[in-house]
Amino acid sequence: MEETFPSRAVRGVAVRCGTVGNCDPDFASFSLDFEPLPGGRTGYEFVADRDYGLDEYDLELHELFAPMIDRGVRLNLTGEPRPRFVTFMADTAPRAFPIGRLDGAADGPVIALRVVLVSVRYHAVDSSEGIHQYGGWRAAHKARCLLAGVRPDPDARDRAS
Repeated sequence: MEETFPSRAVRGVAVRCGTVGNCDPDFASFSLDFEPLPGGRTGYEFVADRDYGLDEYDLELHELFAPMIDRGVRLNLTGEPRPRFVTFMADTAPRAFPIGRLDGAADGPVIALRVVLVSVRYHAVDSSEGIHQYGGWRAAHKARCLLAGVRPDPDARDRAS
């Protein structure tokens, strides 16, 4: 049987960046669960449809920023380096993310992953696409380290390190 990623669930991977009220769009606060797809399926799913207790305005922010978290996770899984930290801009260039094998390696584990956005907070002024994309990449990095039994490298931007 072929090795799959992840080998087990990793729950509550938190990312907390920036502060509210500093007028720098660097605030992201969310938690992700990384779990194997059920039934032996392979592929990738990102689930961000829970009731997060968001008001109408925050729901608009959710529609903008949740896909950036997903994109950051995908960037990490396909072996892309950490996104350059640009608070206003995210890497939104259209591109395919062939989610087949971890890091795109021919001999890497087959991806069989569901990522669930468990909790999230947004801020109308201090959140941005770029910080959420970075946060998704960082969360995937942390999950991969935890699965490998190593401590994630510290990052001054991530207060949940």
